Amino acid sequence: MEYTWIALLVLGLVVEAFTANLVVIWFLPGTLVAMILAFCHVPLPVQLLVFAAMGLVLLFATRPLSKRLKKGAETRTNKDALIGKIGLVTEEICNIRESGEVKLSGLRWSARTAVDGAVIPKGTQVEVLDIQGVKLIVK
Repeated sequence: MEYTWIALLVLGLVVEAFTANLVVIWFLPGTLVAMILAFCHVPLPVQLLVFAAMGLVLLFATRPLSKRLKKGAETRTNKDALIGKIGLVTEEICNIRESGEVKLSGLRWSARTAVDGAVIPKGTQVEVLDIQGVKLIVK
């Protein structure tokens, strides 16, 4: 059984080396201790119990911390990346006529105003407040 623990330890190290998600790292110390117990001729059920207990304790004790440290700065993408950006009105925006277009980050978007009844003339700079479907909501 000693060599099985060695194989599991090596396999766990290889998995961790090729992933960035901390998949099995919490069970590696338990594997090491179980391997030492196997070399000391401790019964297999005790080895398995120590392996499982150490892995689970380390997992529940340190995973929340590792997730917080790994998270870092959040990168805004897709819809969230456009909110707050400034665009240029290329076609007058009028909610009543359901017309309007804004050029934003090199793309043309259909646009509506955040305020009902407001008209925003062509050539005005606007801020994106939201995206509803394929339309920018601007002010």
